[in-house]
Order: sequence, then structure tokens, then C-alpha cells
Amino acid sequence: MVSLAKRLEGKPFHLVASHCQATSSRKEVVAYLQANGFSGTSPNMTITKQGGHPDVKGNGYVPYYIVFDHTGKLRRHHMGGSYHGGDGLKMIEWVDKLLADAPVIWLGNEPFGPQKKLASQIAAGKSLGGAIKKLETLRAQPADDENKIDLDRIHAGVTRWRDRQLAAALGCESSQPSEVQPRLKALQKVVKGTSLADPVEMAVAEAKASEALAGAIKLEKQFRKIVKAFERVKESKRTDVIVERTVAKLEKLLEESSGSRFSEAISDYLSNLR
Repeated sequence: MVSLAKRLEGKPFHLVASHCQATSSRKEVVAYLQANGFSGTSPNMTITKQGGHPDVKGNGYVPYYIVFDHTGKLRRHHMGGSYHGGDGLKMIEWVDKLLADAPVIWLGNEPFGPQKKLASQIAAGKSLGGAIKKLETLRAQPADDENKIDLDRIHAGVTRWRDRQLAAALGCESSQPSEVQPRLKALQKVVKGTSLADPVEMAVAEAKASEALAGAIKLEKQFRKIVKAFERVKESKRTDVIVERTVAKLEKLLEESSGSRFSEAISDYLSNLR
């Protein structure tokens, strides 16, 4: 699941991982996953406890997967584990098939009229920068009611997409601070020269000047270095000693990182080691 979330990050995909252990807490599960490659605050993965769906009944065993399409419609559900007759990781095939049909930018269920071609181009994310400029040029020109409705709907969808991309980029500060500026700049490149650009330009400038973000990036590098060294030698015969030393290093780093948004990721990793 962690590998799937990583592979599909940036695509219209979100994984809700619901654990069912009676005695463990969400924090313990997050710490375990983090020790196995999960950042702790991945933008397309949510950890929760217990869960279900009214149309899925009789699933008394885990792992169990439930797959929804981009409209929220239940498309597939089945046991994941082969022990109780599950189909293993076949769920990944279903996800990939649904993603092939999912729009990059969701513009709604209702069909478009005269601007159907432009809507399809934008939804597919094709030549997005140029398509957004074309959209805004058309909106600035006189249009009949049918065209105006189409153009306004498309623009609203693109604006929602811009806001989600912006929020996702800024949200990386608590999990992958080094990704904040690259993601903002990628978004800036797409919306440059359009009415959507101002909030992105402002965010890029603020990120560049942010001492807090610079500190978080430095902190992330130190954290990754400690974790990488630990992962390399954690299976040695002196595991207890290595864990103790790594805990001490991370505790010191956590103390120095007071006030940083990235400190939560360090804290989660530490709780697992302890």
C-alpha cells in the first residue's frame, strides 16, 4: 500500500488505510508504516482506524480492499489476502484501469456543450498552460449563454484544481519540506500568464524567503541521514545499542527542531524506535 501511494503520488488517487487491530493506536500504526517507507503525512494517503461502506457486507477478514472511481462510485471490493480466498494484489490492476479513465482535472459529471473539446483537453491535462490561456481568452470575449456556462464551469474546475495543487505543495512542509519549492515552481510554470497565477506567485516568493521552510529542509536532510544510517545497520548483532544511539540522535534533533512543522515526522519515527 505504501508503494502504491508513492507510485501514484501526484495522480488523482487517494489511499485510505483503515486498520482493525483492537489494541493498537493510529500513532503506532503510522510509526510502523513510517519505519517501512511511509513519510507519516503523505499527501495521498490517510491512516484511520476501523471503517466500512454500507454496500460492502460480510467481509469478516482482512486485508480487504474497496475501490472507488473519481466520482465516488463503488467499483470493486474483494479480499486481498489469499488465505481466505482473496485475489492478492489484483486490486492494483483495477486502480490502474480506473486511473486511465480518470481526468487529471475533475470538471464535474454534467456533459459540456459547445466547449466540449476544450473541456476534454483540460480534463486530460494536455498542454495545460496553453489550454488555460485559451480558456481565459474565450471568457474575455462576448459569448452566448451556452458558451458562457461552459466556459465558467471549466474555469471553476481549473481554479479548484489550482487550489488543491497549491495546498498539496504547501502541505509538504510537514512531511517532505524539500518538495515544497519544486512543486510550487511546477504549478507556477503551468499557470504563468493567467489569472490563476497570483496566489502561486505569492506562495513561490514566500517559500523562497521563508526561514522556517529553509530550517525544515535542513532538518529533513539531517533526519534522512540519521535514518539512512540506521536502516543500513539495524539488522546487525548490536541492534539494541544501535537503536539506543539512533534514539539519542533523533531526540537531540527533535529538541533542536522545536516549532518546526517537520518535527512531527521525527516524533512519529522516534515513537516506533522507542
